[in-house]
Amino acid sequence: MELDRYPLVSVGVPVFNGERGLSRCLEGLLRQDYPNLEIIISDNGSTDATPAICERFARSDPRIKYSRSFENRGATWNFNRVFELSSGTYFMWAGHDDDREPSFVSACVAQLERFQDAVLCQTHTAASVEGREETLYVARFDTFEGKPQVVERYRETLERLPAVAIYGMYRSSAVRKTKLLQAVIATDLAFVRELSIHGRFVQVPRILFKYSARESWNTINQDARHFLGRPKPWWYVPSVMLFIDDGQRVASSEISLGLKIRLLTVLAMYQGRQFAVKVLLKIAGAICPAGRKETLGRAMYQRWIHNPNVEIANDEQFFQRVCKPQLGWWK
Repeated sequence: MELDRYPLVSVGVPVFNGERGLSRCLEGLLRQDYPNLEIIISDNGSTDATPAICERFARSDPRIKYSRSFENRGATWNFNRVFELSSGTYFMWAGHDDDREPSFVSACVAQLERFQDAVLCQTHTAASVEGREETLYVARFDTFEGKPQVVERYRETLERLPAVAIYGMYRSSAVRKTKLLQAVIATDLAFVRELSIHGRFVQVPRILFKYSARESWNTINQDARHFLGRPKPWWYVPSVMLFIDDGQRVASSEISLGLKIRLLTVLAMYQGRQFAVKVLLKIAGAICPAGRKETLGRAMYQRWIHNPNVEIANDEQFFQRVCKPQLGWWK
C-alpha cells in the first residue's frame, strides 16, 4: 500500500495512571482501518502499570512512539506535549479510557479532505458513566452546520459546544495558530473556541466514538491538580481565569482589529449572561420549597443550561449525574 496517498494522522495519547483502560484504548487505535498513523503516548509520571503497558505496545508496533516524564506536570502540559511531538497533517487526542470504532479516523479524514476550510471534525459521540454500560447522552454538532461566518461560529462555541469536541480530529496547521492549552481549568474549551476563529467545524453523523465520563464531577481542587499538576491557589476563580484565557486568545489571534472587537464583545455578553443565570439559579434554589426543587430544577435546566447538541438517552441518570451538580441545589 502506498502510504503517500494517505495524509499522516497523528494520535496523541496523554496518560497518567491509566492502567485500567490503556490497553483497550491502544488496541482500538491499532484496529483503525486508516493505513497511515502514528500513535504518540506521553506518560505523565505514572506510578501504576502504565509504563510497562506502554513499553509492551511500543515494542510490538512501530507506529507507536513512547515518551515519559518522571513527574506529573499536569494534563495541560501532557496534552500539549503529544501535539508538539506529532508530525501529521491531521491530529487527534485520545483518552486512555475511550473507545473508537475502526472507521473513526478514516471517516474524519474524509470530511477534512472534503472540506478544506474545516479545522475540526468530530463524529456523533455516545457518552456513558464510568462503570456503566447504558448510554447517558449522545453529543452531536448539528448547530455548527451552515456557520461560515467567524462571529456566528465563535458564538456557537460559547453557547452550544459539546465538551467531547476536544477528542475530534484537527487540521494540524490550524492548531499551530492557537495558544494550545494553557494553565487554566477547562482550558480545552477555550482552545476549541479559539480554533473556531480559523475555520469551520464539520461532523460525521454516525456514532463512532464512545466517551466514558467520571461517575461524579471533580471538585475545583481536583480539577486544579488534573489540569495544572498542583493545588489550586487560594485566589483562583475558575470562571474568571477561563474568561481571561478566552479573551487573551482572541486578542492575540492574527485577525483584524475590528473582528477582535466583535469577538470580544460576543465573549463579554456571553459571560454577562452566564453570570446572570448563575445568580438566578442560586436565588431560585434558596427560596424554592424542597418538594418542588426537582420539578423546578428540571425546567430551569432545560430552559437556561441544556445544550441542544446533547440528546439525553437516560433521563434519570442524566438528571442525577449532570443536572443536579450544575444546578448546585443539592449537597
